[in-house]
Amino acid sequence: MIPGAQPAPAQGLAPRRIELWCTFLADIDAADLWGHYPRLLSADEHARQGRLRRAADRRRDLAARALVRTVLSRYAPVAPEAWVFGADAHGRPHIVAPAVPLEFNLTHSGELVVLGVANARSVGVDVEHVVRATNTTLLERYFSPPEVEQLSQMDTAVRRLRFFELWTLKEAYLKARGVGLRQPLRTLTFDLTAPGTVRLSLAPGCADTAARWAFAQFMVREEYVLALCAERAGPRPLQLAVHEVVPLVSARGLKSNPQRVAGIEIAP
Repeated sequence: MIPGAQPAPAQGLAPRRIELWCTFLADIDAADLWGHYPRLLSADEHARQGRLRRAADRRRDLAARALVRTVLSRYAPVAPEAWVFGADAHGRPHIVAPAVPLEFNLTHSGELVVLGVANARSVGVDVEHVVRATNTTLLERYFSPPEVEQLSQMDTAVRRLRFFELWTLKEAYLKARGVGLRQPLRTLTFDLTAPGTVRLSLAPGCADTAARWAFAQFMVREEYVLALCAERAGPRPLQLAVHEVVPLVSARGLKSNPQRVAGIEIAP
């Protein structure tokens, strides 16, 4: 812990509440915090840091691990360095100790790292920096026929943004299910034509139902498309809160204005 800094008091997470935590690497630079984060990591995490060749990858990985550890300690009376993590067969991280019902998922793009946290329900998040270069010509590889048709009718600028919107929703769904790319992206169809809504259709054989999932999507700082997928477990809408955080230093709620939602409402 930074000398003089006080940890946020632990508060439990309500069962139907989902929280997103956004960290910008430039804010960590400005606060000169990189020297404080390594002391939070486990021996295994330090070893992983040593295997990353690129300085940019080590920087982002360190920020992500500090984000996870400090945010989880907001929900349980556990020191950030005391959390123990494991990974499933597909590399999805989870909490090993202490025994708490929290589920989390990480994503990053550009200078932004995002953590989604839920209570005893699956959650997946994905973010894309919309200014980065991408190839939108190989649509048939990643998108279903209805999505390809929709994209083909758009001009270049609109098609580029819609590409990222569809991509992040697909990735968030696959991460929430925990199946990764074992389920082809083309088996998911997201209909975004109705303003403010998301509609998911699944191809036969997906062993899932679209009604099981809630979604939200919005822009962060006008440069990042962020998508959330969370398990509904009932007809009542989930509640979503979004925060911007500098691990160990500060956090503030963000007034999010989702572009589209399904089964989710913004928490007051």
